[in-house]
Amino acid sequence: MSQSPYPTVKQKVKGWLGIGKTDGGDDPKEPPSTPKSPKRKRTSSVDLRVSKRLARIRETYPNPNTPDLPESPRSVRMYAGKFSTIINPDKIHILDRTPPKEKIDRYQATGAQFEDWMANTNSAGPACPVVQSTLTLAALVEGNPPERPEFDVWKSEFVVPPAEIRGCLESTGLPKNEKSKDYRYSHLHRNGNLMGVPTYEHCMVEGAIIVKAVFRRKQGPQWTDIALALYKHDAAIDTLRYVYYTTVENKETQPLVGKVLYPNNNLPGPGNRAGTSIQTWHMHTPEFQQILGTKLGRATSHLVLAAWPRGTHQIPRINTWFWSGGLHMRFDIEPVARVGPSRSRPPRPTTPTTPTPPSRRSHRPTSGAA
Repeated sequence: MSQSPYPTVKQKVKGWLGIGKTDGGDDPKEPPSTPKSPKRKRTSSVDLRVSKRLARIRETYPNPNTPDLPESPRSVRMYAGKFSTIINPDKIHILDRTPPKEKIDRYQATGAQFEDWMANTNSAGPACPVVQSTLTLAALVEGNPPERPEFDVWKSEFVVPPAEIRGCLESTGLPKNEKSKDYRYSHLHRNGNLMGVPTYEHCMVEGAIIVKAVFRRKQGPQWTDIALALYKHDAAIDTLRYVYYTTVENKETQPLVGKVLYPNNNLPGPGNRAGTSIQTWHMHTPEFQQILGTKLGRATSHLVLAAWPRGTHQIPRINTWFWSGGLHMRFDIEPVARVGPSRSRPPRPTTPTTPTPPSRRSHRPTSGAA
């Protein structure tokens, strides 16, 4: 009877206890049996929980071919970083003072400049400082041992549509089922510091980037590169149509919208209890350019310019609304409309480009005039 290539249960137990093995020296004594270790049991149970959780996550994938984004192993440094992100000095609330007119004028001039850069219509103006983004998610979260990766993945899971954006999903074509987990939520921490740790929270779905929290502290890659790397991990870049910001707390964008644009246009602000009312600001208008010139507008413009070549994509609309006392925003992204090289040439010729045969002209009576 042939011997089975698989070890028996008895052999497995003996191997696990170290029976029959030596320490590699000349000591004639048999090494002591491996004592029972609670760490072994704990490691085994953790592995089992991780495998079960991974199986549950994979069951919720909207597409079985969706790539994994595994969470990083927990460490004291990660917990310290998590705590430091709670104390965020960059969070500014609507109680900030109203921006002066001089600052608003600067916002508008900056926004108009970004409009020109995206449309590529002013070649004589200042050179665009944005270059194409090439950063990948693997470069962020996969280290080269013994070096640690630049970012740890604190959380990665699929979730239902964020509550802050559900009121404006109807016309977008994005998943809106409140019970279906179609959005990938990720929370990344940058390694290196115990305090003041850069952190990034996003939800990704094909068609949209939803920004929940960004805390960079002038360290590491730009947010635009990180957001694009996360999005391109799940979807092709040409499918991106929207960038959302939930619970905006930026010291430039929030006061401008909440304390200037809404009152000046008699719009209901954060105290409105009548429900979600979406305000749309269109490109080339002063209000649109002012928002585009603030920090979040500049960041989104950078993202568009870093994702595609200049003159191919632009932001035609910015949508704002207040829900549950917080400001939320959506930047729409569309391809730039193609225009013919000159007005004398019609965009859609009504006659063939080849000469008309004489036989076709003979059916039309002539007056004798040239």
